[in-house]
Amino acid sequence: MKKLFYLLLVGVLCGCVLANHSDSYNLTLIHTNDLHSHLLPFDESHDCSLTSDCLGGFARLKTFMIQEKDSHTLILDAGDRFTETSFYTLLKSKPLLPLFQQMPYDVITLGNHEFDDNLSETISFLQQWPVSVVVSNLKMPKDDPLSLLVKPSVIVEKAGRKIGIIGVITQETMVLDHPKISVTSISEAVSKEIESLKGKGANIIIVLSHIGLDADQQLAQDFPDIDVIVGGHSHSFLNNDSRISANGPYPISMNQGKTLIVTSGMGGQFIGQLQLVFDSKGEILEYQGNTIPMDSKIPNDPQAIRSIQQSQEEILAILSEPIITLPHGIGFSVDRNYCDKDCPIGQYLTKILHTAYPSIDGVLLNSGSIRRGFPAGQIRYQHLIDVYPFDNSAVFIHLTGKELKGFLEHGIAQYRSDKKTNALLQTSGITYHFSASDKKIKDIFVNGKPVELAKNYTFLISSYLVEGGDGYPKKTYQKTGYTIREILKKQMKTFN
Repeated sequence: MKKLFYLLLVGVLCGCVLANHSDSYNLTLIHTNDLHSHLLPFDESHDCSLTSDCLGGFARLKTFMIQEKDSHTLILDAGDRFTETSFYTLLKSKPLLPLFQQMPYDVITLGNHEFDDNLSETISFLQQWPVSVVVSNLKMPKDDPLSLLVKPSVIVEKAGRKIGIIGVITQETMVLDHPKISVTSISEAVSKEIESLKGKGANIIIVLSHIGLDADQQLAQDFPDIDVIVGGHSHSFLNNDSRISANGPYPISMNQGKTLIVTSGMGGQFIGQLQLVFDSKGEILEYQGNTIPMDSKIPNDPQAIRSIQQSQEEILAILSEPIITLPHGIGFSVDRNYCDKDCPIGQYLTKILHTAYPSIDGVLLNSGSIRRGFPAGQIRYQHLIDVYPFDNSAVFIHLTGKELKGFLEHGIAQYRSDKKTNALLQTSGITYHFSASDKKIKDIFVNGKPVELAKNYTFLISSYLVEGGDGYPKKTYQKTGYTIREILKKQMKTFN
């Protein structure tokens, strides 16, 4: 009965009803992306209980997948299972593995955050999870352990039809300490795999994409032979309910309806469900679907609950440590769920980091590393992990004023006021103004004085950025011996 309810719901929201066609083929895609280890339901400021009205939670995801799975269903994931919550920060992939082993995924691709721990976590994780993994634009030695786990594409047979599935990953991916593994051209890889899959008899082509919605739309324009792009990376949310704020309709139709793009936000708060009818040549005849909220109406799977509760017990004592009490919450900019040019949480974190080393000239922190704000009231270690979930080391670098200007310009190069810009720098000790229209720096002040282009300055920054993360130039650096989060934890306890 529940399955019928959801089918009727998406039909109403889409405004269409699938008809019967002779010689037609029905296929349903269930898809997730950017789950980011959100085992629990959550809202903008914190994780919630398993039975709360907050959206998401792996126990609900599992229930939904199992009840919707049949011989005409493919269950897919578009990458970034790792990083962001305290579960991964403290226990790495250990709490994730039994849950993914329980969920009936058919094919997945990798996201850039699967490379956060020098591949050791990803390789161990995939070796114990028997699922097809596709990434076409990774260049790897044949004897590398990852190459034994990842294929450029696969053909899945469902109800007598061959479906070709290709994976792609963003070229922003940092493959640290693995010089023989590199991310290659997306277009060249996709073109090659489409021809290969067609030659093997697949006339339905799906791309599992971790490159972001804008890049997905360009990919659709470049390759009209793609039927569906299941996207991730940009955390874009598509939905047909006018009462819900979304980045676009579900699905986005390209190439006069020949190519569809779907993506479901982040964290598993919604799951995508796309129903398709193909003709014998692999052309889309009809479609309907929507992103379905993972709310408390969906029962938690008992086995998944036990796995999550066991992990909660392991980390509870660490997470409960009090740090500071805040009279007011500190969050993102108005009407944003990310840091942009005016970001209170970014200013707060960089100022705290600066207090640890008052003799340096400033602090540079990439906006993409800040994932939540702090609520009002007692702040525990769990809140800090939620805000800054990465294990990046804090390091010192020396930049001339000219190099600093280059860093700031790189940070605003892709800036759009309505888009998340990971490379945008939040700063302490530095004030700069820029034009959002032409991406030009208007002025820069260091400790209240105009920057001197030939002068050397010293800044605290994360190891991620100086090793080339977010496209920044690699720089030599001096280690502090601490992670960014360790410094934040220590300094927040005495910060007023």
